[in-house]
Amino acid sequence: MSAWRIFLSTKYIVSIFMSTLFFSSTSFAADVILQINGRVLGQSCNVKSSDLTKNVQFDDLDPKSFTSIGSVSQEQMVTIGLENCTGELPDVTYQFSGEADDTNANLLKVTGGGSSTGNLASGLAIEILDSNKASIPLNQLQKLNQTISTATYDFNFYLRYKSVKPNITAGDASSILYFDIYYE
Repeated sequence: MSAWRIFLSTKYIVSIFMSTLFFSSTSFAADVILQINGRVLGQSCNVKSSDLTKNVQFDDLDPKSFTSIGSVSQEQMVTIGLENCTGELPDVTYQFSGEADDTNANLLKVTGGGSSTGNLASGLAIEILDSNKASIPLNQLQKLNQTISTATYDFNFYLRYKSVKPNITAGDASSILYFDIYYE
């Protein structure tokens, strides 16, 4: 008979547990509203095929014309054209990237690799200037402070050599510079 009582006791305990589980549980609900904002651009812009690779040729420079650190050469204007732009592009950023100079990380290092043979020029680097001839630091994202709202757009900028050391040596002063455009 004691086995029967244990069974009933166990059944009674399970019954109490189950009723407590069902009656004491409380459920809560909350509504969440997500507002999603965005724009779909039909198309950004294409870089003109003639501007995908640019060769910028400077006249031969005399090392003696760089009289002190910070001396610069004559600028060379460079234009990169965009075409097939549709819609308004208000949030355009761009970046010039390449190997930074060891002395001044805002300038492009002279790395050679151009068409000339021989030694590498030293003591100078390449400075990038915007259309107002203000210096643009290398490898740093820049905001275009205007909206592109026409079918074509030209990025105009300048390049020039800038001395970073007191003595400039003659040689190949070539380098490679990359230009990236971002639409957000």
